[in-house]
Amino acid sequence: MQAKDRIIVALDVDHPEKALELATKLKPLVGSFKIGLELITAMLASILGRDYMVAQSNMQKIRELFELLGRQFFWDGKFKDIPNTVAAVSKIVGQIIKVGMFNVHASSGIKGMMAAADNKGGSKVLAVTVLTSHEENNAFLDYGAPSKAKVLQYARDAKLAGCDGVICSPQELALLNDQPELVGLQKVTPGIRSPEDPPDDQKRTMTAHEAILAGADALVIGRPITKAASPVDAVRGIVEQIVLGLKERLHATLFNLQKIKFGAFKLKLHEKNPDAPLSPIYLNIRELPDWLYALAGDILHDLVVWERINDFDYVIGIPKAGEPIGRAFANAVGKPHLRIEKTEGEGGRKITSKILDPFEKGGKVVLVDDLVTRADTKREAIQSIEENGLEVVATLVLYDREQQGGLAELNNEGRLVLAAAKISEMLDFFVATKKIPEAKKKEVMDYIKAN
Repeated sequence: MQAKDRIIVALDVDHPEKALELATKLKPLVGSFKIGLELITAMLASILGRDYMVAQSNMQKIRELFELLGRQFFWDGKFKDIPNTVAAVSKIVGQIIKVGMFNVHASSGIKGMMAAADNKGGSKVLAVTVLTSHEENNAFLDYGAPSKAKVLQYARDAKLAGCDGVICSPQELALLNDQPELVGLQKVTPGIRSPEDPPDDQKRTMTAHEAILAGADALVIGRPITKAASPVDAVRGIVEQIVLGLKERLHATLFNLQKIKFGAFKLKLHEKNPDAPLSPIYLNIRELPDWLYALAGDILHDLVVWERINDFDYVIGIPKAGEPIGRAFANAVGKPHLRIEKTEGEGGRKITSKILDPFEKGGKVVLVDDLVTRADTKREAIQSIEENGLEVVATLVLYDREQQGGLAELNNEGRLVLAAAKISEMLDFFVATKKIPEAKKKEVMDYIKAN
């Protein structure tokens, strides 16, 4: 999934022709679109409230819109009724219209949500929790509980009922992502506003960057895009925010999982040089949760799109740490992942030239690893792959330990090596979020430069 695929543009307009114009302009730049009550009603009015010739023309516009969207859009019907009625309308949108996803109010109860889930067909069903237009005081009056408590209850009910995800404000994302029982539940959030955007009727909001960092899987955005002077420029700005949010979510999660530690650590170099200074940082980007590998794959996907690297046939993850990252990236870009054999020889790990999966000679390969430090290990990996008759067109890593110079050295040799982030950028994030002091960042960077 690319960053742009996380954007769902709300086509909240009063005529199907306006929706068609917006969708035509924005479709290459975003993931999908939302058709909500305003447009649903406007489409009916454009047919039922007009004379035959005008209605026929409007019907053609509606069909053009649906063909453009490819049916993979979000039907924002917010179903709330008795279970029998919810089941009936869910069957229509899920099995006849075959939308990408639709929603049901969590306040319709577990039986209502189950009725939607049981009749969704190939669509996804999301449970609407507490609307983003509710202020905290109103939420307490309407629901008898603070908004966060009610959203958590609704999310647990939605999971129990078999829903694929929930719709919540960005301010509840951190709470939901802290609940292990809600793992796998997709979080879709409206209420996205930049500081310069008018809040309109949205009360519980965040920026796109903040929402993605907090754990949003997708963002429903209407007026900040559709009412912008340039909707295209607005989307591009939001994509940049999403990319940054995804990287920072990776930093934060690795820190929380203690895959990145600060202290005094022995590294591999101490096997040969036991008197070397201890490292103030330890990175172990291995044995991650599947969803975090998927996130890493998405981040690298955005990297190759940004750099316009699209002419390659295979992906190879460098064992061991790079192999699962490579598989995740291969899955994200839809390319085969080739495994390579590794053996232990004198001096430690050696990557042999044996490739374990079928391939065609002359194919182009993207290599994937967790880090780039010095150039020698990546150079060895590239050479071992090319001995098989493959061409390595790029090497992707999550982090560049830039002070050790490997990335720059390989690029100077004509070997394209790209990093999703620099160690210094990760450290800046930890300083900004008060996970480490500024002095610790300096200590780490000085150590890397010296070693």
